[in-house]
Amino acid sequence: MSADSGGETLDRFTERGLDWLAEPATSALVHDQVARRIDELESDAGASLVKRNLVRAVFRMQLDGFGAVIVKRYAVRGPLDWIKYTFRASRALEEWRVGRWLDEAGIATAVPLAMAERRRGVLRDAALVTREIKDSVHLNEYVEEHLMCSPARPAIDALRHALFDQLAQIVRRVHDAGFVHNDLHGGNVLVNGPPDSAQVHIIDLHSVKRYRRRTSPAGKRWFDLLKLLHSMRTCSTPAERVAMCRAYEDEGQGPSKTQVTALLASGRLSDVLETRLLAMERKRIRSRTQRSLDRSSRHDVTQRGGFRIHHLRTIPVADLLPLISAHRESMRAGGAAVLKDARKSALTRQTLHSGGVTRSVVVKEYRCAGVAARLKNVVRRPRPIASWVAGNGLVVRGFDVAAPLALLMDGRGPALSSAFIVMEDLGDGQRLDLIALDRFVGDLDAPRRAEKKRLLSLVATTFRRLHQEGIYHGDMKAVNLFLREDGDAVSMVLADYDRVEFDTPVPPRRRIKNLAQLSASVPICIGLADRLRFFREYTRGDERVARQWKNWFQLIIADCRRKIVVRTEPIE
Repeated sequence: MSADSGGETLDRFTERGLDWLAEPATSALVHDQVARRIDELESDAGASLVKRNLVRAVFRMQLDGFGAVIVKRYAVRGPLDWIKYTFRASRALEEWRVGRWLDEAGIATAVPLAMAERRRGVLRDAALVTREIKDSVHLNEYVEEHLMCSPARPAIDALRHALFDQLAQIVRRVHDAGFVHNDLHGGNVLVNGPPDSAQVHIIDLHSVKRYRRRTSPAGKRWFDLLKLLHSMRTCSTPAERVAMCRAYEDEGQGPSKTQVTALLASGRLSDVLETRLLAMERKRIRSRTQRSLDRSSRHDVTQRGGFRIHHLRTIPVADLLPLISAHRESMRAGGAAVLKDARKSALTRQTLHSGGVTRSVVVKEYRCAGVAARLKNVVRRPRPIASWVAGNGLVVRGFDVAAPLALLMDGRGPALSSAFIVMEDLGDGQRLDLIALDRFVGDLDAPRRAEKKRLLSLVATTFRRLHQEGIYHGDMKAVNLFLREDGDAVSMVLADYDRVEFDTPVPPRRRIKNLAQLSASVPICIGLADRLRFFREYTRGDERVARQWKNWFQLIIADCRRKIVVRTEPIE
């Protein structure tokens, strides 16, 4: 069945309850090889899952006689979406329209071949089929793979400049054509081709808005540009970001009428831009930290077995519940599985069976049934929730931690009676104080001395970074620090996330407390010279504190006198 759309004849057909709109040249292929199989893509050997989140599932498949295509199946998540898509186009229809418009304007994108909707009063289902952008990767990945600068590759600078200029010019063309992307980041920019002739493509167009007057608002343009540059902070320099803004400004017919115009003229672009990008990064990190409590592409929230469960989507709830029974049995029986049994918390080591894989995990129980704990939960975030958020916040900020896998809570707020966090088991042998006792006691040969220096530097760098980034950990003892060794790669791992605070400057008093906690918990085989070396590395880049090292040492020693100091035996 044919229909006219914008002066062009398109094919319409119905298959599997979906009403399809398709390009005539590929309509028959889409009908026979996609539309008829749309409900079986999950299990179809000819289709591979590329991505899945709360919004859509994305598949790649081959059309015989055509080549590879991308099929997006959009989720319709109940009444709120029914209402929403009663008054606006579905994501599939938006991407179909915008993709065709951009293609007509000569802007490289994933060209739509077909789209489909099922509407029975309200939107029930939607799908989109586009050409695959062959051999393409996301922008940041492309730069890291092909265009990382090094002294051995001096010509790379020119290639980076050319790629970034091309991207800025395409964004300006999109804006001048009357479009604003609204979700323009490196993940929505694909690049293919060799570095000397790389091609940029703009994808994921469901958030794009077209302004009928053919001029998009200056504020929206500026936001698009900021979001793109923010996503490129790890693969571009401040000077390159300024150069991209200049290329954006020079591409169009006259000034862009965004803030770029005035900031370039005043010479303030770099300062203003970097300040805005830093603020955006802080906002992103705070948002992603709190997202661990909500349903997202990474986490889910489930009610099961009397618990409210926040968990990684990769771990089914059915695999988590047996851990609680096993933990309680271990606490009753005692033995080696019990790692800690205190008034406020208890830890056991358990075995998680999930997805055909067996691994060791630690279950931490929070005992919240006391009157004092219940009263505190009225005015503050309960400890187990704060700990779960903190663990995920450290992950978001790029720190290595014992991975938080799930939070299970019996009750909420003042009614919270118990809670459990399931986390990665780091083992016993890699604990920092035990490593010191195992490797650095007595006379050391040259390799051992070099290893000790590297370890001291690693720990000092971790402490410095935590404090520089406004992160305070209230219990930085060696028993909570582990070493993760994977070949030549070594990282310091935080095993506990209780009493972690974010996003406020760490004052000297708290920094000294953390350093004293570590100093008191590390055995005396780490001597005075080692501790001085540690402090020099910790204060690298902070000349004011480095000059006051004697005062800091006196304060650390005074704090240590109030603690149980480890000598030759570990202490919990």
